[in-house]
Amino acid sequence: MVEFRNGEPQWRRDVEVWRQISAEIRKRIKEGIYKPGHMLSQNGVAQEFGVAPNTVRKAFADLREKGLIYTRLRLGNFVGPEPEDDE
Repeated sequence: MVEFRNGEPQWRRDVEVWRQISAEIRKRIKEGIYKPGHMLSQNGVAQEFGVAPNTVRKAFADLREKGLIYTRLRLGNFVGPEPEDDE
């Protein structure tokens, strides 16, 4: 989880930054801050944590692998579970 001081993230040196971001988003999902269907903007997360979009991409890939978020092509990333398609 990421600790903020004066609005700035304080990164642990022994854990990759993308893993820390992934843990923070997992925490927010668990606490109900991010509810199912909540859109997670890659650029918004990158800006909030002061990191490159590629770092957020790695965190999102980890969260997707764990089934916590899903991606809709051309729409974005959303907190899971992924809804059934209405086809």
